[in-house]
Amino acid sequence: MSLKEVLRKLNLNENSIVTPFLNEEDGSAYQVWKIETNDQIYVLKKTTLNEIHTYQTYLKNVASVPIFLNAIQHNQEWYMLMNNVEGSSLSRCTKDNLKFALDALIEIQDKYWDYPACNCDTVFENRSKRLEYMGDLKEVYQEYLNEFCRIPVTLTHDDLLPFNVLCDGNKAVLIDWNDAGILPYATALARLIAYGEEDEHALFQMKEKDKQFALTYYYDQFISKKGIDYQEYMRTMNLFLFKEYSEWIYCAHLANDFEMEYYRIYEPKARETARKLGYLWK
Repeated sequence: MSLKEVLRKLNLNENSIVTPFLNEEDGSAYQVWKIETNDQIYVLKKTTLNEIHTYQTYLKNVASVPIFLNAIQHNQEWYMLMNNVEGSSLSRCTKDNLKFALDALIEIQDKYWDYPACNCDTVFENRSKRLEYMGDLKEVYQEYLNEFCRIPVTLTHDDLLPFNVLCDGNKAVLIDWNDAGILPYATALARLIAYGEEDEHALFQMKEKDKQFALTYYYDQFISKKGIDYQEYMRTMNLFLFKEYSEWIYCAHLANDFEMEYYRIYEPKARETARKLGYLWK
């Protein structure tokens, strides 16, 4: 694949300085590039029609996302051009930056609250397939699936990990909307806080008190205004947090590897959350 040809199709100087963005987890290169021309800096991303559709349909005139500029198809692949956003990710969480992230999330979700669902069924079907791998946690996972179908939906970033939040000290911008859709409201916040650890050397560092702040702030500033009771909300959030932890049970079964690092970390958290919800007694 020649990026020069892509740049040419986008009417950009094919001799622009091109620098790949690197994965925070292992340093590998994403198929996302910083494009520096003589007078502008852009971001070019190899993407999907779903992400392009999300930007063109839902994210116009939204301040807390990158600005969509153009998209083209090249050799049966899609590429999207956006403005460049500077900032640090939320991987080393501070309370101020977490608040910026929550404000950005609330702004978007409030705009599309109870919006007609368009891809819930596909996502639900995919997640239902994990049920058979849950062992003695199957009842809890089934309750998560029930909750998935019960609670209000909104535009949801389905992969809102901390490195998909960029903060510049004044605001947060949410990036990488490839897996976005109209989904249950709790999906994004659960993913944002589920994998944060107290250890400053963890991939995502987030103190427990900051997780509790996030849950309270999101409720007070947003969910309470939708007429949802706090206890009901916390039960929903715990079910969606359980789902995040149980992803590693599913992955361990698929790989037949129960020594994998993340299984050993998050399988106990899935059990702890199940007990909190009243499903396990030992």
